[in-house]
Amino acid sequence: MKTRLPPPARGAATLLLVLGLVLLATLASAYSSRTVLADLLASQGLARATQARWMAQAALATAEAALLQPEASAPTVHPLNASPTACPASLQGTQWQCSALNLPTAPDNTWSWQATLARDLVTSPHVWQIHVNAGNRLGQASLRQSVFMPVLAPAPADTPTAALILNGCASEALGSGWQICPLSRTGQPCIGTATGPAVYSHHVPDTNNSGLISASERKACLAFASTSLPGGGSLGSTSSSTSRTPCNRAAWRSAFGNTTPEQLRAWSQAQQQQGLHHLSQPPRSIYWIDSPADWVQSLGSADAPVLLVFSGLACATRCPRLAAGTAIQGTVYLDAGCDDEKMRGWQAGRVQGQLVVEAGLPQVTGHAQVWATLQSRNAYILDWPEGIDPDRVQRVPGSRWAGPP
Repeated sequence: MKTRLPPPARGAATLLLVLGLVLLATLASAYSSRTVLADLLASQGLARATQARWMAQAALATAEAALLQPEASAPTVHPLNASPTACPASLQGTQWQCSALNLPTAPDNTWSWQATLARDLVTSPHVWQIHVNAGNRLGQASLRQSVFMPVLAPAPADTPTAALILNGCASEALGSGWQICPLSRTGQPCIGTATGPAVYSHHVPDTNNSGLISASERKACLAFASTSLPGGGSLGSTSSSTSRTPCNRAAWRSAFGNTTPEQLRAWSQAQQQQGLHHLSQPPRSIYWIDSPADWVQSLGSADAPVLLVFSGLACATRCPRLAAGTAIQGTVYLDAGCDDEKMRGWQAGRVQGQLVVEAGLPQVTGHAQVWATLQSRNAYILDWPEGIDPDRVQRVPGSRWAGPP
């Protein structure tokens, strides 16, 4: 026999059941609303992030367009000198040069954007990084793109490997003691089998007017004693007659290709202004010298060779000499302008790499050592991938990066 609850008790049970069902419905509704709200917020966040990314892409395109202007290759004020600024946190070291790039106001005035140019002045001065940030109170994004800039030209791959490269003839004064060593298979100066000439000249007089340079004409022009050419060093030159009037700057082109003196000077000045010097880390690698004073400071190392250029201004009357005891590891270039008299009686300390002279060397003196090394040109050899046109601005493939500001 079943017990039946009194009417008041049945009413209370029903009420509790109804209240439970209402509570469950409320909880289900609240959870559903929360899910919808979360989805809505996520969607709004994604929309804001996408909008910020679009704005950053617009800023990057605007910055690239500014560099693509015809005057960008030779502006009145170099873009990387116009507005010096702190470099992005990801770029550490004194070799980084950074400048704020002036952009027009963002098309939507609720947004702001900034662009910074950066480059490594030691290893890749021709590769400029464009860093852009775009944002408002609701979202922000950052992009980075690298571009090749026509601020330098590739160094020729077929440069003679000789220790001494001339644009004229050479001879030794009585009592001088030069030692000119070619590259060798051992990699050590003056030891082992030579892999190229010790001396190479871009201009040898065609004394018999044959149009070709004979072995006897070459030997008469490059009149170094056999004791000055140890290590199996030989003499090399162009095979045909050339004229130096006006100065053909053949020695410059063989070392630096189509890079202009103005471009090399600008590179040197940028390193100096950035605070690079022979003891900095990394050390300065490019030195453009306008002073006629003789050079007394040793520079460079096997791992960090230098380029030391004595300009036409430095050589206006007589090219500076390298003081006895001075050691240069890298490349030394003297712009004597095809005037042999500016090099008469010239003397050097020790050059481990390559000595390039835009003239001959009549009556050299002293006890110089000029030793060819494989690393001699590393100070100014730059990476120009196949297919890159060094005469125009273009993107570095695969260098686009996106991330937090």
